[in-house]
Amino acid sequence: MRVSFILIDFKILLFLIMAPGIEDSFRYRMLKYFRSGRLAGVDKVLSFISTAYVYKKNAAVISSAYRSYHAGTPGKLEDVSVQHYSGANEVAIRIGRALQEKAGAELIGAYVHGSIGTGEEISYSDFDGLVIVNNGCMSDPDRLFSLVLALKETEQMMIDMDPLQHHGWFVLTEKDLECYPENYFPLVLFQYAKCLFGSKNFRVMLNSEGCAIQFKKTFYHLADSILHKLETNSFLENHYVFKNLLSEFMLLPAVYFQAKTGNGIFKKFSFEKIENETGEKFEVMRTISLLRQQWNFRMPASDIERMKKQNPLTTNRYAKHHTGKLSAELKNIFSTDFINRMRSFVFDLTNRMEK
Repeated sequence: MRVSFILIDFKILLFLIMAPGIEDSFRYRMLKYFRSGRLAGVDKVLSFISTAYVYKKNAAVISSAYRSYHAGTPGKLEDVSVQHYSGANEVAIRIGRALQEKAGAELIGAYVHGSIGTGEEISYSDFDGLVIVNNGCMSDPDRLFSLVLALKETEQMMIDMDPLQHHGWFVLTEKDLECYPENYFPLVLFQYAKCLFGSKNFRVMLNSEGCAIQFKKTFYHLADSILHKLETNSFLENHYVFKNLLSEFMLLPAVYFQAKTGNGIFKKFSFEKIENETGEKFEVMRTISLLRQQWNFRMPASDIERMKKQNPLTTNRYAKHHTGKLSAELKNIFSTDFINRMRSFVFDLTNRMEK
């Protein structure tokens, strides 16, 4: 029986844009800043004393670097058109309104993609959002810090949709539009995204320089991440890390084809293509997809409220360690044999990549 794959929301785990070899790039540091505020080793210690201090201190570092940042050599001109979000997802509507009110002047626009963008949410879905920050905000430390606070507050709202939310906003800048990083957020995704507020039509200059190489680095980095989790069984510790593995595994087909072709691909269309390539090995992906469709995790309301009372700058820390143990039924699915089949699937794609 063939499983009908529902849209896979485009995960933005940091490994997608922090692949080895770009650690010193401005983009790496900027995205690291938006995620954790930390740019140096000492920041980890300081963040336990005052996360706000770390964010504010490093806002000056990022703003200074942005003023001299050159994204690369621009290439082909592309027009982007995004429809207004007219869906019924209350969390998306609330987040869009709150962000526009608190930081609308700092953004070219805010967009929702993944399953919310196409109206195919299920209980597994989380919130996939993108913001494009204007030059004025990126160049001003105070405005940048205020934007971070607004983004983090709306990330807390994402908990209402998914308490296991493991990523925040995707972030592009106005300079990125002048030399667009296709490997970070493939343009094809805008075809299925929706605009929460701001510009629905804009132009970008594609930057294809080194894009194919970065797509391949992303694939190998993702494959290594999955294999490490399977080797250590760390993904069975709680629901947060468990869902993280499922999402990584289901992202693998799209990342594989992007690495093979050098072009972005919408996740929904990668599964039939990968099934045709892998044959019977694809069965393990089918099982993972069924788990996603049958997802019924429910966090107690008291725990959700406790998470929402955390400092918006540190909510993610709480989620990583307070999301409940897996049921025996779920653990039983991930037998040694099943884990080996998952590993075999990853190795198969890796071998195909090297041919």
